[in-house]
Amino acid sequence: MVAGQISLDRTDADGLPRQLFLQIRQLIEQGRLAPGTRLPASRQLASELKVGRNTVLVAYEQLVLEGYLDADGRRGTRVSAASSGFGDGRHGAAQQEAPIPEPRLSGEARRMMAVPRRDRPGALTFLTGMPEVGAFPHDVWARLLRRAARQVASREDLLGYANYSGLPALRQAILDHVSAARGVAAEVEQVMILSSAQAAQDLVARMLLDEGDVALHEEPGYAGMSAALAGVGARTLPVMVDDETPCQDLLEGRWEAISPQLIYSSPSHQFPTGKVMALEERLALLRYAQQKDCFILEDDYDSEFHFSGAPISSLQGLDRRGLVIYMGTFSKALMPGLRVAYLVVPKRLVEPMRRCLRNIGAVPSVVVQWALKDFLQEGHLKAHVTRMTRLYRDRRDCLVDELRRAAGDWLAPTVPDGGIQLPAYFRGKAQALDDRAFISAMGEVGVEGSVMSSLYWSGQRAARAGVLLGFAASDERAIGRGVQQLVALLSKMAP
Repeated sequence: MVAGQISLDRTDADGLPRQLFLQIRQLIEQGRLAPGTRLPASRQLASELKVGRNTVLVAYEQLVLEGYLDADGRRGTRVSAASSGFGDGRHGAAQQEAPIPEPRLSGEARRMMAVPRRDRPGALTFLTGMPEVGAFPHDVWARLLRRAARQVASREDLLGYANYSGLPALRQAILDHVSAARGVAAEVEQVMILSSAQAAQDLVARMLLDEGDVALHEEPGYAGMSAALAGVGARTLPVMVDDETPCQDLLEGRWEAISPQLIYSSPSHQFPTGKVMALEERLALLRYAQQKDCFILEDDYDSEFHFSGAPISSLQGLDRRGLVIYMGTFSKALMPGLRVAYLVVPKRLVEPMRRCLRNIGAVPSVVVQWALKDFLQEGHLKAHVTRMTRLYRDRRDCLVDELRRAAGDWLAPTVPDGGIQLPAYFRGKAQALDDRAFISAMGEVGVEGSVMSSLYWSGQRAARAGVLLGFAASDERAIGRGVQQLVALLSKMAP
């Protein structure tokens, strides 16, 4: 019986619904609940566990959302067929008994590690990627910065060249945050603090890729990663993601002849389409990476903002082989000017990453790190994200409504479940437009945005033209004016 395999702790900070979700998920991953197994009705399980029915409903809903369960009113709630991807139950601890090979590092990474260094302990508009910085709690942040400056100034161990992987206290605070919010499973030594997501991407590419090595990169995909891969001379191949099944090539076996060293993916909220990678695809991606002995760089750039239900758990949380390098940033959750990002790396990469990061030096100010540590530990981040999620959902809805009402003949917006921007593809007469010329015209009238076609980087297929519109930094009045400006331009430029 399911209830007999579950033990809930009412004093645990995770709460009963989260505990129940995690324990049922573990039973499925370990093969103790086979595909097709029917779970007890919510009332029955609640009675057996002596908890409220809502506790069971919330856990079931999240498991359905993540693809572990299928809910059918007639057949009841059953373990999904997708969970067969966990195989014979060796996805968990038993699988870790297999020997894990040493990582293959790039020549550039080896050269950086070999450089001798002496360490001395001591111490708005539709602009994409832009949050609403006006709503940031600046007074709180200023107070924390002043306090951090005083406290750091009294610590000789913080004023020198130590802690170039990040302050241990901030690394712990970040780990606590991503473990609770994103299901990341790691130890504090695996967390590395950097000055930006771009610096993190560059570091990973330089560490793992030699010139000519194969990397898989989403298309359409983030231009910053394209730049990082081009910088190391990688042979970059596209992962098509704007179809119904983002990993169709993988699922149909068309990657079997490819041996990549790195795969870049944004599974929880793909950039720029906003798609969420299904459980079947995430598991297939992990199996493929294990088969090819390559790493996955998981970009979790704006997953804090999710507008319906809880966010999808991270790919890193499903990884049991040390394949996933998890990347996050505070540029979207707080403000880009903060200049703080982080990596959570597999244990076998900790020492190489630490030494390479030391020689790159892409680490934020100690004072900023200390203030950010307090910001997280005192609950300000969680409160801010809660407020901004409501605000961004309203602004997303406003933008979608305005586009459909006023620009529906020219633009087809995609409605994302989260994030701070959305793609609007050209339709009707607008399909004849060059979106690069259109973006240029937008800039001339003071409206921002990004070009969708520029994110199709491989040249292996025709780009889907359109504009990527940020909605987080624009209030509803500015969104309305901006859409009217888009309509005026479309009326003028569309043949």
